[in-house]
Amino acid sequence: MVDGIVEEQEIDDIDIVETSISLEKEANERKRRLREMRDGSESGLSDKSLKLTFRSYEPQSNLGDKRDDVDLFAVEKEIADQLADTQDTRAVEQIDITTLAPRKIDWDLKRDIAEKLEKLERRTERAMAQLIRERLKAGKTELVDAVNSGAYSELQPDD
Repeated sequence: MVDGIVEEQEIDDIDIVETSISLEKEANERKRRLREMRDGSESGLSDKSLKLTFRSYEPQSNLGDKRDDVDLFAVEKEIADQLADTQDTRAVEQIDITTLAPRKIDWDLKRDIAEKLEKLERRTERAMAQLIRERLKAGKTELVDAVNSGAYSELQPDD
């Protein structure tokens, strides 16, 4: 049993020695790489071959790469045009009183239905003319009485 323990200790000693040798090699390798990086001649990846990927933003915008022909005096031209428009200070020759006076509340409603009312007025006149013709055909009334009764019915309010 002592031999088994001795063998295990020898194996552990060998492992420790090998581990320390490998750790020393790694430390020396790290020192060498750091020295090369300090000198600027890195043997591994160079800065030029290393491509960074930016997923959430673009580090340099390409807005300044192209230059379009931009009119640098566009604002000055616009201001000059506006000033030229304001130089014309002559008064309006004819001021319409309807543009100055306030309008009634329902003016837009009347404007919207005016076309429909004209159409209705034409139909009403045609219907009255048709009624007068029918009365004259029936022969019951004379022309003057038929026209007067049509005019009288037009003047009566609708209930």
